[in-house]
Amino acid sequence: MSKKRRVIETLKNLLIVVLVCSAVWLVRESQMFRVPGVLEPPARNQENSPQQSGHSAAVLPLHMAVMSQGGCCGVQYDSDELSALFNRMAPVLNEALSGAGSPEPIAREEWEALLISDPGVYFDFQGVLPLQVLSGWLSGKENPALTARARHLLLAVDEQERVMLAYRDEDSGQYFACPAPLVSRNHLNSVVAQVSPNGAVFACQAADYARMLAPYTIITPQTPQPREYVATNPIPAGEEQRLTELLEALSFPLGITTIYETPEGRRARSGNDTLSVSNSGLVTYSSTPEEQRYPVTASEGSSPVFAVVDSAARLVRGVLDLWRGDARVYLDRAEAEGQDRWRLEFRYALDGVPVQTGQRGYAASVLVEQGCITQFELQLRTYAALEQTTLVLPQKQAAAAMVELGKTGGQLQLCYQDSGELAKAGWVAN
Repeated sequence: MSKKRRVIETLKNLLIVVLVCSAVWLVRESQMFRVPGVLEPPARNQENSPQQSGHSAAVLPLHMAVMSQGGCCGVQYDSDELSALFNRMAPVLNEALSGAGSPEPIAREEWEALLISDPGVYFDFQGVLPLQVLSGWLSGKENPALTARARHLLLAVDEQERVMLAYRDEDSGQYFACPAPLVSRNHLNSVVAQVSPNGAVFACQAADYARMLAPYTIITPQTPQPREYVATNPIPAGEEQRLTELLEALSFPLGITTIYETPEGRRARSGNDTLSVSNSGLVTYSSTPEEQRYPVTASEGSSPVFAVVDSAARLVRGVLDLWRGDARVYLDRAEAEGQDRWRLEFRYALDGVPVQTGQRGYAASVLVEQGCITQFELQLRTYAALEQTTLVLPQKQAAAAMVELGKTGGQLQLCYQDSGELAKAGWVAN
């Protein structure tokens, strides 16, 4: 073989080696051969990633309905459909919240009349949200006229042809409505006309349900088929890399943080602050307002309540979003407990269904005092969907069973129970 030929063959062999190495690297990076069930850091969901959408995931409703001339379209228990529908309706809700005037009390009968009127859009955020925070998260600007905490919101047209923003005040139980002059009837009508009815109705429209369920309970023709999920602790005993990521996310600098084992798990101490991480994935922190490790940060022009909720949400999602997997995190309640003292709770949701996580139920609880976060609990969980589904009763039978248990007038809905290894859904009334 000539010298020139040998050089050519050598170059060919080198090229083959390079191509093989490149292929191996690409397979590894794309994780094409990852074994199902092996715990890995979940890929960031672009739709729910806070870097992509701010607090959009935190304010995504878990139940929605759109009323048009053709009928009602009710969407629930499907996060993809909820996200798509909310993306269509969020701009008009934003306009309504931004321009809403002073609220006036209305009777429940008036609320129900608006609920089923055409055109209209109904939002059930599941959590009880301060409306100032909701308007601030959606538009970047709060409406000072909206000081209530609400879960159920409605855009509808009244007898005077005005678009109204109506809601139930969760503190008083009363219903309120306020004009939304930035939204015209024609605008609202054009938005809802883009949505096709799917045969859903509200409980107050159906004789079989009217006496059993809350009026705003959405009844759909099909019985849900909720998927089951594997539930795991992303930081088990001996997991050091993720413990490091957790400490970094919670501003515990590794260079000045001491980590030691306890019978319950591990503790990290930095200065006078201590962070505990149990073997079950429960992270706890407690300090005094003087420590100022997690001060409430307020942007110019924001209200105190917005600053409190926004700061707590950023801390919670900054940690839970690291490993939540197929779940999303939403604000469940923000409640004043006294002068300059707030308690906030966040929950996981799976495919538009809230999760009861352990005995506490919440994914996170945060206490804010005197302008800083002084206590929190974070229940770290990773959820991964399985192919199998849970068989649940049709809504009519579930409602009848609820009546037999003496629970009438509540909102019938699905809820996941996280048993520690598996999350399965069933009917509850709240």
